[in-house]
Amino acid sequence: MDQAEGLRSIFQRQQCIQQVRRYHRQIREAVAHGKTQKVSQLLHLLETAQLQLEATYDQPSRFVH
Repeated sequence: MDQAEGLRSIFQRQQCIQQVRRYHRQIREAVAHGKTQKVSQLLHLLETAQLQLEATYDQPSRFVH
């Protein structure tokens, strides 16, 4: 893995983490306002975002030292 690819991987992981946090926040807000249908949709999106985040950790680390 070259340096550019390593940086892309790090940025991709950070974007996934931010997306998961956004969905968490939106779910809390929807629950607080009693929007059950929106909660269901957001939970599905959260699951997808978490799988994408997990995939960033499954990538083998091949940094050259």
